[in-house]
Amino acid sequence: MHSAQVRFATDIHDATHFTGWRISFCYKSDLRCASLSAFESALFCFFFGQAKKKSPKASEATNNALGPNALNQQVTLANLCITSLFSQPLTQKNERSFLNNPISEWNRDFRLLALAVASQGIFFGVQLTLFNNFIVERLNIDAHELGYVESLREVPGFMNAFFVALMVRFAPPIVAAVSLMIMGAGIAAYAQVDSVFVLAAYSLVWSVGFHCWIPMEQSMALVFSPGGKKGKWLGQLRSVNSIAWLLSILICKLAYDFVGYNGLFAMAGAATVGGGFAILFASRRRPPHERSFVFKRRYGLYYGLNFLQGLRKQMFITFAIFALVKIHGMPVHTTMILVLINQTLITLTAPTMGKLVDHYGERKMLSFSYIGLSFVFLGYAVVTHRPTLYALYCIDNLIFFGGIALTTYLHKIAPESDLKPSLAMGVTMNHVASVAAPLLGGFAWHYFGYQVIFFSGAILALISLIVSQRVDPEGQLQRERDALIDRAVAQQT
Repeated sequence: MHSAQVRFATDIHDATHFTGWRISFCYKSDLRCASLSAFESALFCFFFGQAKKKSPKASEATNNALGPNALNQQVTLANLCITSLFSQPLTQKNERSFLNNPISEWNRDFRLLALAVASQGIFFGVQLTLFNNFIVERLNIDAHELGYVESLREVPGFMNAFFVALMVRFAPPIVAAVSLMIMGAGIAAYAQVDSVFVLAAYSLVWSVGFHCWIPMEQSMALVFSPGGKKGKWLGQLRSVNSIAWLLSILICKLAYDFVGYNGLFAMAGAATVGGGFAILFASRRRPPHERSFVFKRRYGLYYGLNFLQGLRKQMFITFAIFALVKIHGMPVHTTMILVLINQTLITLTAPTMGKLVDHYGERKMLSFSYIGLSFVFLGYAVVTHRPTLYALYCIDNLIFFGGIALTTYLHKIAPESDLKPSLAMGVTMNHVASVAAPLLGGFAWHYFGYQVIFFSGAILALISLIVSQRVDPEGQLQRERDALIDRAVAQQT
């Protein structure tokens, strides 16, 4: 074996052994210490590798202090994070923690769905990590041009409910598979981008697939997961997405200098198409008498919160990293590191967040999320210190679990026949806002400066907080039952 391969294998072994020892030691005293020790070891491995690349002299001094097996491979981070999340239980018999292997609980259909979700994670791990630097370096795009592209890309989301209505005769796995394949073709075509118009066209292609995929993923996750654990299993799916995202960022980091943007976009396309083939093998059962289109007053609160979420989300997704690149000069490798840390945090916390939704209920968790998001937006408007902005970016994604809470809320109040079309209508409401937000945001940036976008986001988060106080699925169902009883009594009298 080549000497470099021997050193790499030794580093991986030592890192895994060190992390496992820290987890085992800390767990006996504190479960939270276990998860943090895995995370801190992973970050140590990654940032030590970064330091070696950027400062050889400092690296040599550190090697002398730490010994010959100082860690220098970024791939170690993915290995450690996956080990910490999916390792065999470290507890004694009958003790349970979130470090237990969740895959053992999953049924076959949910595992196939997890593979498809992982392919989506690879897609966005590449697309969102590279996109802002790609469009600035290759096209020198301006904020108002980005607004045009993003508004056009969100148009398929606006049409989502109508797409789903047309495809109601097909089983969700079939629609999901075709959707992922379209997504893969769209991002692979980014290699041919040479103008803003071509960028917008290929973005529109993959957006059609993605927005048809969203309600399919949500409805299949609810159907394939057991009662009483919907939030937990949805949180685990988010972790799967984050792990795949994490691995794709690592691949971007390692392979970017060799294959560039074009090769990485092709890789993401191939992986997404593979996820489409995987979900084809899931069971194709459908609820009896499933409706093709649903728009009801009783789901008005769900529609309204999705509309507000679309406005706020699209402002941050479109302009947060773009501001870091365009205004604050963040380079592509720093973008990769930032998204890497962000996805690591999501991987470690998403299952817990899902459980908290199950335990505390949707209203409390939505309130907590909206309060935190208002401070994040205010920070982006007034703070210029780049490390602080990096931290705010991670906090935004860490507390952005409103999607889980809204999905479980709808599941509690909607009959199974209404579920998929209602989820699709929620996506449509979300994207009615998402179409307008980038366009208006691009013009606001151009004429008034980027700060106005983030001040507006903070106001929207506070409005969402006020509206979310009406979320009460149990109370809503009880009021509907009482109304039915009152009507029945009135008819008898």
